[in-house]
Amino acid sequence: MTSRALRYVTYGQWNLIVFVLVCLSLHPGLVLKGDEGGFSNYGIHIKTAIPYSLTYLICIGFTLLATRYLPRTTRNLRALAVLLYSYCVLCFFILVSTYGYTLNQPLRDIHGAFGLLAMFFDPAVSIWLFLQVRGSLIARAYLTLEIAGVILGVIDIVNAAHVLFAAQATVAFGFGLLLVRGTHGILSASVEGVSPSTRARDVDAQCFEGSPDDAL
Repeated sequence: MTSRALRYVTYGQWNLIVFVLVCLSLHPGLVLKGDEGGFSNYGIHIKTAIPYSLTYLICIGFTLLATRYLPRTTRNLRALAVLLYSYCVLCFFILVSTYGYTLNQPLRDIHGAFGLLAMFFDPAVSIWLFLQVRGSLIARAYLTLEIAGVILGVIDIVNAAHVLFAAQATVAFGFGLLLVRGTHGILSASVEGVSPSTRARDVDAQCFEGSPDDAL
């Protein structure tokens, strides 16, 4: 059951990468331009609305499946379940609020609020995940990547440069990697009866020795 939970979390994050790339290939100019817009631009154009929606819907589906197979035998596992449920709720409201956000300012503000919440939710959760596997050098690299995304977000907020999509993509990518890594560490630790950080150091050692099966 634990392997299924990890597998579904991983599938959900891979899905995000695949459909973001699909959206980019269909209409790169919506986000890759001088006055760079955010990923939500793909949700309001007919050409990209379907892959944009699938980005979130499939991720939510896989993540909910993961919670179904996630044990609740330790405090960390119960906290992880709450984290995953919260992540699904946030993704759902970001998606739903996208479709009408260009109609008026109140709807734009609502969608912007959910987007801003995501920019804080992902790093906050990532810090918790990192603390669970803090012995992992790989997890440290993932967190550093996400911090770089947050810095880009701040740069965009203060209008120093229009890098919203770059910020969103970097934060989401770092978060996804750390989510998979943290889930792996917490699940493995619960099965083996060791701390997640100890298990993370063991996995790092196996990765650097060339054992790809544990390279999550």
